[in-house]
Amino acid sequence: MNVKIFYDNDVTRPIYINLSYKSGILGFCEDGLSVAMRFIPLLFLLLPILCFAFEPLNTDDAGTVPKGKNQIEMYYYRATSHGGESLDTVDISTPGEEYFGNQDAKAFPFTYTRGLSDTVEASIGTTYFMTPAGQYSPFTNNVISMKWRFAEDENRSWALAVKPTLTLPGSSQQQVHGLGLALPNYGVNFIGSKYWDQIEVHVNASYERTPYNTNYQIGFSSVPNRLNIFFLSVAPVWTVAQGVRLALDTGFTTNPQSNQQNLSNYALLAIIVSPFDNLDIGLSYLRSAANMGIVISNSGSYSSRSEIGFTWRF
Repeated sequence: MNVKIFYDNDVTRPIYINLSYKSGILGFCEDGLSVAMRFIPLLFLLLPILCFAFEPLNTDDAGTVPKGKNQIEMYYYRATSHGGESLDTVDISTPGEEYFGNQDAKAFPFTYTRGLSDTVEASIGTTYFMTPAGQYSPFTNNVISMKWRFAEDENRSWALAVKPTLTLPGSSQQQVHGLGLALPNYGVNFIGSKYWDQIEVHVNASYERTPYNTNYQIGFSSVPNRLNIFFLSVAPVWTVAQGVRLALDTGFTTNPQSNQQNLSNYALLAIIVSPFDNLDIGLSYLRSAANMGIVISNSGSYSSRSEIGFTWRF
């Protein structure tokens, strides 16, 4: 029987070190078994990417959770700024996670996904922030999304999907401290995936509308935010051994802060180990900066995000 694994990257988990979380690095086989931060520099904000990504990647894939099946993604990340300058904000973006704060962040993004049909899944996600903490709820970046795989070939060597996302508003004090925005955000992600025997490549192109309560600061900054956020990324994934995958995820996105250059770049390296058919353990490191030269050379001001967690399918 010809079986093709589709990896599910939702999670949309945005850090607005600009994060937007994902529906994790999971995948499901034809027979129904599943197989599965962006972090933007403090200086250069990465906008919220409107969906949960292919954990621990930022880029989502066109795969969906099979009808009647479930998926849980639980991750921990730490976002840190680097460089000699005093950076105004930490802005990490990983589908569903937004963080605009002026200090490093530690958080636990969570996403639950349910397969509604053979080609449609629905997800809900939230993020618990350990730091920063204050007189506000630590739960924020509450995201509702749906992915529809609307096209694929008979051999499932390629697939196309679309994923609309709604981010519920946070409180005014969460916005002031950089944990999300105090008005609803919405967007859509267009996803393309190509599959070979040992390699798969995923491409995302997304748009998000990010209004906020202009009566309050964002991450203790009075600089206006851009409201239209665009994101483009590509992520090749290699199966290097049974149950072991390596991934490179790179792209660029709109800087939320209007006084910064229009775009930021990022690169992410990840390893996904699957000790069982229904469990994936992911580890990733992301670096984001004003341009790819800084990202690669380790010079200048940049932000990094380290992430570890698991995806469980049942």
